[in-house]
Amino acid sequence: MREILYKQIQAADGTGTWIYDPTSVDFSQFQWTNGYIKHYITPLEISKPYLISYSYYGAIDYEDIILLINNIANIFDVVPGMEIKIPNATDIKNFILEFRA
Repeated sequence: MREILYKQIQAADGTGTWIYDPTSVDFSQFQWTNGYIKHYITPLEISKPYLISYSYYGAIDYEDIILLINNIANIFDVVPGMEIKIPNATDIKNFILEFRA
């Protein structure tokens, strides 16, 4: 999913490594057309945020989108019990199609 949605940039560490840049997408443009489910983050999900995506979509591919549309840039800034919105899968797919790199 990262390779479809994010632009590639060269890492600033001087190694010549290319990385996918989540800041290349304006997540404020996400459309909550089909509603959302409230989710309360657990301590385990803070250390393994991909579990959030897996539990709702059966795939870990949407971890970044879930966090970024909830204005979470760093999962370690989250506290257990924090409420986030889990978007409908159709809304995620439409967003990817519209904003893909």
